[in-house]
Amino acid sequence: MRAWRRGQGNLNYAVSQMELCIQAVRQWMNNNYLKLNDGKTEVVVLTNKKYDEPCLDNVSLKIGDRHVPCTSKVRNLGVCMDHYLSMDKQINQIYQSTMFHLRQIGQIRKYLDKPTTEKLVHAVISSRLDYCNSLLYGVSSSQLNRLQELQNTAARITSRVGRYSSITQVRKELHWLPVESRIDYKILVLVFRAMKYGTPAYPRDLLQQPVKQRPTRSHYLHQLQVPVAKTRSFGDRSFCNAAPRL
Repeated sequence: MRAWRRGQGNLNYAVSQMELCIQAVRQWMNNNYLKLNDGKTEVVVLTNKKYDEPCLDNVSLKIGDRHVPCTSKVRNLGVCMDHYLSMDKQINQIYQSTMFHLRQIGQIRKYLDKPTTEKLVHAVISSRLDYCNSLLYGVSSSQLNRLQELQNTAARITSRVGRYSSITQVRKELHWLPVESRIDYKILVLVFRAMKYGTPAYPRDLLQQPVKQRPTRSHYLHQLQVPVAKTRSFGDRSFCNAAPRL
């Protein structure tokens, strides 16, 4: 990922630097008997809706013998990311696939007992809601409500309660955290492992503790320093900014 400021000159410089980086990655992969698949490589330019520029439509990167144009979305490890990083397409994908499986589970619910249904829901539904859910930190509440609707439906199917029953009490009985809390919990687990055990190493490098001249009472709380973010759309959602605030 390469950051660049607005302007055609800065954009051309960022593209040239990115191509040099790709060449270095290709050389490293060749030295380690690996291959970079040019045909499956996708390029996206992350930009803000407020400062979207038409010149981004003509941006392309030279990867090997191919010139790969920029697209509006890319897929990485099964996660669909759009160029605004709103994660709308990823949430739509989760909603459609999860709702399909919820209907299938609802049709066979009368043949299953509650423990078996919980195992089935965790294997099919919760795994989709929790997969890479830390990337959903800071998305709009309307999108999170769609995922919460899926979890509420799964809880009603598992406990066999009516549509108008209190779903909060049902989730407490099942010991299920809400979707937004599960996202925060995933980030906090990464922070704990990075600070406690130092693995993985790259999240640990993004976390900093404030340096103080003399010890204070807050020094023993092991709080993390919150860096200053330039943008709310991207900066506040980054791991180094979100983790200390949680």
